[in-house]
Amino acid sequence: MKTLEQALSTFVETHRTFELQGHFTPIQPDTLQQQWPDNIPSSAELDYYLSRYQPNDILIETGFAPIIFWSIDQLQQALIGYRWVGMSEPFEASDTWPSHWVIIADDLGKGKPILVDTHQEGTPVYAGYDAGNPFLIASNLADFFTAMTAWIEVVYGSFDVFEITDDDSVVLPEFDAQLKVALEPILGVELFAHFYDYFYG
Repeated sequence: MKTLEQALSTFVETHRTFELQGHFTPIQPDTLQQQWPDNIPSSAELDYYLSRYQPNDILIETGFAPIIFWSIDQLQQALIGYRWVGMSEPFEASDTWPSHWVIIADDLGKGKPILVDTHQEGTPVYAGYDAGNPFLIASNLADFFTAMTAWIEVVYGSFDVFEITDDDSVVLPEFDAQLKVALEPILGVELFAHFYDYFYG
């Protein structure tokens, strides 16, 4: 867990440095067990993240749609429309959504989930949009938060978050270039392309 701890602590510190919305708080292990929904699976990495750095009102502007991070008590609600479907309660289980996928973030309109696979080693991270199948954006949870840190440093540190596009809302080539230099060594060529597609494709 050392790599994940370093990735998370750096991410949270970067979030604080740029004075982004919300904050992260630790909770006691007993509290984690009490609050965790019975019908939501977990993994060692997901437990580690949410017990030490539980998000509270976290919203990160991307230059396009803002991303929100879910707390433990929001995990079930986050899955409505994905794992559980229907117009009203009681919802039915989706035939296409694996039960071991847990959504940890989404866009503000709740149409672009970021999810983890709790059955795979390292807890890989996927993302999706519209009706398409989610695609891998990070091999493990540590890489995801490391990439998010580098992404914030480019979006907020090198650019004003709302100035990453030209007057026609086309992403600036210089932004693309800096993001590639910062994130590709972390994620690799293929997963960086997926990561970029999720945020700016």
